[in-house]
Amino acid sequence: MNSLSKVHVPLGPDAYDISIGGSIHQRLGELYPAPPGSRAALITSDNIAQLHAATVRESLCSGGWDLEMFVVADGEAAKDLAVAGDLCRRLAQSGFDRGAVIFALGGGVIGDLAGFVAAIYLRGIAFVQLPTTLLAQADAGVGGKVAVDLPEGKNLIGAFHQPDAVFIDTSVLGTLPDRYLRSGMAEVIKHAAIADEELFGFIEENMERIYARDPEALQHLLTRNCQIKVDIVIQDPRDTGVRGLLNLGHTVGHAVEAGAHWAIHHGEAVAIGMVAETRLAVELGICGEGDLERLVALLAAAGLSADTSAVDTKVATAALRRDKKIARETLRLPLMTRIGKAELFETVSIEQLEAALANAV
Repeated sequence: MNSLSKVHVPLGPDAYDISIGGSIHQRLGELYPAPPGSRAALITSDNIAQLHAATVRESLCSGGWDLEMFVVADGEAAKDLAVAGDLCRRLAQSGFDRGAVIFALGGGVIGDLAGFVAAIYLRGIAFVQLPTTLLAQADAGVGGKVAVDLPEGKNLIGAFHQPDAVFIDTSVLGTLPDRYLRSGMAEVIKHAAIADEELFGFIEENMERIYARDPEALQHLLTRNCQIKVDIVIQDPRDTGVRGLLNLGHTVGHAVEAGAHWAIHHGEAVAIGMVAETRLAVELGICGEGDLERLVALLAAAGLSADTSAVDTKVATAALRRDKKIARETLRLPLMTRIGKAELFETVSIEQLEAALANAV
């Protein structure tokens, strides 16, 4: 049997475990068996359904789950209030009660959408994350933030709803296209940049193994990555303080995504944002030039580059000013002070960030 790593998330009554290892989907019935008479909804997307749903269904059914599958379209467009509402109606029509469990099988879009549905259906039911992309395994699938988008911006309607469990199957990354694997690495590098220079060094030394989908390298990478995120989340589960450190690169990154009309992948945009925001930190005397150079070199080695020529700067700037982290016209901005350490600053103006965005695109 493949080895299994566990990261515990100690959130009192909302505590749960993140299980990480190979071929976990084949063991779900054993690892998460159904209480007697339990019903479950498996929410997934078209592409993921074809790749992984049969294995997950067979495994969960072997564990006693009475399972019904709901499939939505692939892509960011699925993170929509109308889609969420339709899923809620279908759950109600199928007679799902408050004892039901939603399994979210897919990348960050599915995790956000299914988690949001779980948060609002019958005022909240349990859900389990089964993330299938590196981006979701490293970031979106951990922490309890769930949301859908509005035309005015990403994740503007959401909730905090912790999963009952997270199962990270590293084997499924074998079917993940290279661009999506690279996009996920942006979030892992971000976690290392803000909290763990040792992990940063591991990535520098093992990029080839990681991109070859080496099982041991992936398990070590994701176990340490998840522990970093958990250590921050448990200090600030509702994102009012230190959890803001996890937004390194995201203020500029989300604006770039919007300006590119989502043609630039999330991780690629976050990488652009990390460089832009760290360059601003250097200009402000917060971070050293050598740390910026090391970050730029690792992102380049990870293949995290994107053509920004098509970014509409007016749209990007408007998105920047609507950033949901702005409260009373003040932005608590995370900036890297050195590799492995970051701090929150309230002294950076929106105008300085606009300049950083303009320089990035």
